[in-house]
Amino acid sequence: TPGATLGRAREVATRGDDGDGRNGDGDGDEGARRRFSARRIVKGIARDALCDAVADVDSYAAFVPFCAGARRTPRERWGREREREALARGEEYFEADLEIGFKLFNEKYTSAVTCARPERVTATSVSSGLFRSMTTTWKFSPLDDDEDEDPVTGLPAEGVIVDFEIDFEVKDPMHAAAVSVVFDDVARSQIQAFEKRCRQLALRGGLERDGD
Repeated sequence: TPGATLGRAREVATRGDDGDGRNGDGDGDEGARRRFSARRIVKGIARDALCDAVADVDSYAAFVPFCAGARRTPRERWGREREREALARGEEYFEADLEIGFKLFNEKYTSAVTCARPERVTATSVSSGLFRSMTTTWKFSPLDDDEDEDPVTGLPAEGVIVDFEIDFEVKDPMHAAAVSVVFDDVARSQIQAFEKRCRQLALRGGLERDGD
């Protein structure tokens, strides 16, 4: 199985006001909101498989930096209205309990996760002491102008554009200043970890090429 070739596209990170006015909720906590975004091109791995890797929350603690714990929340604790709304949109829904730790911070929170396979995975915090809001979005789009060849088949290699974005706002302005110093590194290291995870799974034959 061909491995994944990643990191070919430019990466863009934004701090503070992201240009569309989303720099807080108007309560005077200027700079409390941050957004990080990045784009990668993945070769040799199907969109479905990439989506599966991101949605596999139970495996996060084994390979995602700064993740001290992750598991699907028991269904009886899910927000029923959130689940109904996701199902009405034709999306998969579950909730996840996560624990992250970086520098002086250790935070446990719950996220509502929706999967619109194979295009998108979105996780939105619904319970957190540190974050007023936090939304992580992964988008997977076919690369239309792909001209590279698969070294095994000689056919055009499948290409997927992976867009990653995390948008968060910290409740305490003092915490916001400290988190913002390290957050770009935290987000970048997580992207790199998912890239490595995809390569490892591909080498083990765990990711099958999409037959579309």
